[in-house]
Amino acid sequence: MRLRESVEYLPARAAEVALAALPRALSDRFGAAAGSAARMLGTRRDVVEKQISESFPGQSEAWVSAVARDCYRHFGREIGTIARIGKRGGDILLGDMARGTDAVDLHREVTQGSGAIIVTGHIGNWEAAGAYLAAAGLPMAAVVKRQRNRAFNRRMIETRRRCGIEPIYMQDARTRIPEALREGKTVALVADQDAGERGVFVPFMGREASTFRGPARLALSQDVPLFFGAALRSERGYSAVLEPVERPADRGDAELEFTRRWVGRLEAHVRRHPQQYFWFHRRWKTRPPGTTAGGGR
Repeated sequence: MRLRESVEYLPARAAEVALAALPRALSDRFGAAAGSAARMLGTRRDVVEKQISESFPGQSEAWVSAVARDCYRHFGREIGTIARIGKRGGDILLGDMARGTDAVDLHREVTQGSGAIIVTGHIGNWEAAGAYLAAAGLPMAAVVKRQRNRAFNRRMIETRRRCGIEPIYMQDARTRIPEALREGKTVALVADQDAGERGVFVPFMGREASTFRGPARLALSQDVPLFFGAALRSERGYSAVLEPVERPADRGDAELEFTRRWVGRLEAHVRRHPQQYFWFHRRWKTRPPGTTAGGGR
């Protein structure tokens, strides 16, 4: 391991080990406090509050500040859950996922054991969502980005495999995803980040957002169902969300309409749980042609 990689990886790995060893309640409290500290230090605070404010224009500054505070605390807690999954696998979620059995039954009813695409966004805990479905018995694969730090990358791959999820690197997606679907696997994609100039613009939280075409394109080209999925934090642990996205009847612009539909599902959950959305990412960085820059640049 190179020195720079070690300097980056070893403290993070030590923190992961420590969090995984804590009882869940204590881990949650520690994570929430760490999130609050990150907000106090100003970590991307301007981006977070600006995007929340622009997404909920009718809300007061106090409301925006409260949602931002809860957002930092939420993701601080989720780091602890991810650490526990990394140590013990997705089985730890089987007793914590409200409506999880219903979600799995719905998946099996729709797919009849064939392949499917699940698209999600950065809401709730997307790592927990995939780990739960795999632990519940669904053959899962997930598209992942290769990390520049080789130690982080090895750890990421190791964690996915321990959970029963086949990792598919982005550069291998063109060939490996169709193979996984033919094998009856469900392929998960987190696809709500800014897609740049190659994305398709669809409405999200009242503004046009550049969005990846991949989930809709794959579901159409491979003729498999498309679901929106998520794991939302609740009082009991997590609430499983799995919603079939209706396939457009018009093949002319089906890719655009399919994308619009799954993003609409994501927006509905963000509006209900704004504190659980990852406002740290500059979602509206790329603007539609002919418009001025804004929205969290």
